[in-house]
Amino acid sequence: MAITLWQYLQYLKYFAVALLLLIGFIIVYLRITPVAELKLIKQGNIACATSLSGAMTGFCITLISSMQQSVSLISFIIWGVAAMIVQILVYFIATLLIPKANQELANNNIAVGILFFGLSIAIGILNAAALS
Repeated sequence: MAITLWQYLQYLKYFAVALLLLIGFIIVYLRITPVAELKLIKQGNIACATSLSGAMTGFCITLISSMQQSVSLISFIIWGVAAMIVQILVYFIATLLIPKANQELANNNIAVGILFFGLSIAIGILNAAALS
């Protein structure tokens, strides 16, 4: 099977936009969440690393589905932004489940980090499935 130049350029375009959406998600997520994740991760905080990794993975799962289902680059971007909003909402909803969840993450409560990871992945999967 031969790949045309047009197909390769489409691949590069969608991949570049997906990377920009991921970077945008990370920036927004880190600014909106009250925990200083990157600072704490640099200090070895596993709970924050786990939580942030789950959010990024859950977001990317939805990006995959939106990339496959989109009819244009614009629709991909729109669904990507919607996925971003959903994943950020997951964080804030998860903080309602655990009293003082932000402090627990900052204190490296790994169980809370794993719970946030799992919720982010689960919602990412459901969100991705809803796009098809």
